[in-house]
Order: sequence, then structure tokens, then C-alpha cells
Amino acid sequence: MKFNVKKTENCFADAQTYEYRLPINGRSFASCLEGWEVKEIHKYRRPLFIADKDSINVKGILEAYVIRVSFPETRWKAEKASFENWLSSLPA
Repeated sequence: MKFNVKKTENCFADAQTYEYRLPINGRSFASCLEGWEVKEIHKYRRPLFIADKDSINVKGILEAYVIRVSFPETRWKAEKASFENWLSSLPA
């Protein structure tokens, strides 16, 4: 899968959160998260999903093509590289 990534700005010092623009929507992406704890939240105007695994947090709107991924501060470089390698291996 091809994707675009950029670091997000936020108010937390040393936060390692990145925004990924995907060719599939959040609902389709969430279905790829086998082994993750995934929750869909439908009480908002734009339903979203939240997924967690090994201190990595993924959030996205179900019908949007952008997800936000937060990596643990202590090992963010290795986790980000691993996540992007996995993401690249997905069919799109």
C-alpha cells in the first residue's frame, strides 16, 4: 500500500504522532488490524475507530482516508519503521 506521512503538530512535548494518508478509508483499514484491540465509536457525527497494540495507538474516522498513529516515546523510531514496513506490505 502506498501512503503519505507527516508529523502532526500538537501541544505535548516529545509527542511522536504521525498522520498517514491512505488509499483506503478508515473502515477498510481497521479491518486489516488483526491482533489489535479495535473499537468503533458511532456516537459522534463522524464515526471513528481507535486501535491499540503494544503502546501504539491508531485513530481514524471510518469514512476518511487519514489515520493518526502515536508511537511510544521511548522506542518510536523502531516502532514507526516497523509500522510503515507492515503498512507498505498491505494490498491497496
